[in-house]
Amino acid sequence: MASANLVQELTCPICLEVFADPVFLECGHHFCGACISQVWGRVSGDVSCPQCRQVFVQRNTRPAHILSNVAEQVRQLRVTAERTEEFVCREHDEKLKLFCQVEQEMICLVCGLSAQHKMHNVIPIKEAAQALKEKLEESLKLLQEQMNQSVRSKQAGEAAIQGLKDQVDGQSCEIRAEFEKMHQFLREKQQQMEAELRREADKIQTQLENNLKRAVDEISSIEEVIQGVKARLEIQDPQGLLKDIQALLKRCELPVSRPGVVSVDLPEDVAEGRLRYLKVWKEMRAVVSPVPEWLTLDPDTAHNQLVLSKDLMSVKYTGSRQNLQDHPKRFEKILNVLSSQGFTSGRHYWEVYVGYKTEWVVGVCRESVNRDRDHTTTPAEGYWVIDVISHQEIKLRKLGIYLHYERGQVSFYNGDNMCHLHTYTDSFTEKLHLILNPCDYETGDNSEPLTLLTT
Repeated sequence: MASANLVQELTCPICLEVFADPVFLECGHHFCGACISQVWGRVSGDVSCPQCRQVFVQRNTRPAHILSNVAEQVRQLRVTAERTEEFVCREHDEKLKLFCQVEQEMICLVCGLSAQHKMHNVIPIKEAAQALKEKLEESLKLLQEQMNQSVRSKQAGEAAIQGLKDQVDGQSCEIRAEFEKMHQFLREKQQQMEAELRREADKIQTQLENNLKRAVDEISSIEEVIQGVKARLEIQDPQGLLKDIQALLKRCELPVSRPGVVSVDLPEDVAEGRLRYLKVWKEMRAVVSPVPEWLTLDPDTAHNQLVLSKDLMSVKYTGSRQNLQDHPKRFEKILNVLSSQGFTSGRHYWEVYVGYKTEWVVGVCRESVNRDRDHTTTPAEGYWVIDVISHQEIKLRKLGIYLHYERGQVSFYNGDNMCHLHTYTDSFTEKLHLILNPCDYETGDNSEPLTLLTT
């Protein structure tokens, strides 16, 4: 007879009988198909697992075919054990006490001696039942482990999907926020430029309208004089023609005003719209985050075979040692120089012009990196860098470096087209600096400097 533990594992928690057509829920628990349908049939809306109470929006169940087969075998085994005394051989009318492992059937003692089973492996029924029970119990363990693995896989898949959704939602919110800032900035600039254009146009139009009004008034005055002169010329009598002639002649000598010329050209700072757009673009850099930040190089960190420009924006290899003052921050073995500025939070972006150099190393490093010995520039040593050798096929001229401190991310881009090159993901716990290494050279192919860019 099947063991109590085995039967318990194969018992439906609802009807407390061995599973019949078992199904399993998303939480991994099993029930008879009819039992769970009956329970859920009494509920409207969301349903839950009767065992662990996990709530489900959809009523999804899946048939447990292998478990159904195991349950059916146990059920038959229980029925067989309970009715052993009733089972008799139809051919010999003897009790079935043996089990043929070849034919996989119960037989009587006479059958066991017959020619049909003489060469078969025949064992007592109790021994066969015990062997089957052990086999079923082992199968159940394997099935349960497979179920656990499937549940874990399902949970991992759901977590991954949710993680992706959360990541997309977060990035979408960030995109909308960043573009809304740019849109708002551009809308305000557009309104300012249009308002300034209208103000300047209104000034010019006011001058033009004033000149026009003066011209209209003058025309009216001249027409009135002309009418008086014409009327006097129609008088035939000399005395009448000369009467009050002095007043008429004086009116004919009205001064003619000549309005000043009003230029309709808008002021240059208003008319040259394209240059104003350039100004707006430069101003918008304060809105966009991140943008290429202004950095300088720290001369106290530069290897003594490196020379920095006066503005501390570029570095090149000299090939000879310089007489520099010793400093604890100076690199002694590697041709490195760090930025003067360090960062312990936030998002930052820098660009470095690498030009046509054949060798260089650029990235970020921890402030505490060792400076007096030679070592590998790896994350384990505190370096997150990229070198030209890894990207010779890209024909890189401008390198973009993006640091997201809180996210533990250092990414590299082609600064001309923002094509992604590589990303490190780590955990940052101390101040980070931009690091440049122009590398040495035997020929002039690598003699160009590395230069920090700010636009």
